[in-house]
Amino acid sequence: MARFPRLTPAKIILGIVLMVLSVVGVAVGVEGASAATTYPPVDHQLCYKAAVVPPGFVIPPAGSVRLIDQFAPNGIVPTIGALKFNCNPVQKTITTAAGSKVTPITNPVAHLACFKITAPTKPPVKVSVTNQFGTGILNVGQPQLLCLPTWKSLTGPPVEPTNQPPNLNHFTCYSVTYVPGTAPYKVPGAVSLQDEFSPTASVPVTVATPQLLCLPTEKIITAGGATTTYPIINPKKHLLCFGVSQTPFPTTVFDLNQFGQSPVNILKIKLLCLPSTKKVLP
Repeated sequence: MARFPRLTPAKIILGIVLMVLSVVGVAVGVEGASAATTYPPVDHQLCYKAAVVPPGFVIPPAGSVRLIDQFAPNGIVPTIGALKFNCNPVQKTITTAAGSKVTPITNPVAHLACFKITAPTKPPVKVSVTNQFGTGILNVGQPQLLCLPTWKSLTGPPVEPTNQPPNLNHFTCYSVTYVPGTAPYKVPGAVSLQDEFSPTASVPVTVATPQLLCLPTEKIITAGGATTTYPIINPKKHLLCFGVSQTPFPTTVFDLNQFGQSPVNILKIKLLCLPSTKKVLP
């Protein structure tokens, strides 16, 4: 019969101590790894109302795209419609009596093409959203747009090794309004913007009320018996989009994204989208 070594009280205590230290070490290691996680930055985006030049993009068939975000953890399967906005990374300058603060562009090739979507009605959500304009309390409505990372050229069809630029999320954008009785955002000075359409000068603008809250989104496409998942790149940063006054723009640009390639007519400036963080409120 096998004989086991006799465990003295001292050995038992030592074993427990070593076990606790091991668990703590693992926990610290995991926490350290989590704390060390960094994500690509998200630029401000300046969005222009736009329309494709036919034949335009190839929109996936109904039922083939699922979008997963914090408001739709089980996903929504939208009907994807026409191109609505074409967005540029933009440098924002705020000028006050104390001087100017410039928020530069970090990823100049990463544009967004935003398509109209319709989806089943979702329950309303109340959120607190914080950015460089302060903190606002907003009611979140229904999903309005799917925004795709997009290459853009001013001179002809983009020639790129992939169908989307790196280090930029897909976004699902929801309508927003202020919760009645809450304080609005306050622009902390004079705002001017400089993007690819105004390369030589920063253009003064007037910022209006928030209109859309865009959430980082996982996009899943099922086609031809195959499923492709495009994961979220930066889960922390959202985009809160405010109405904005005019800046210069060209008449036509050329886009390339997961829906294909198309010339795009630029029609009117519409939105300034600020990188933001949010908290869901009860």
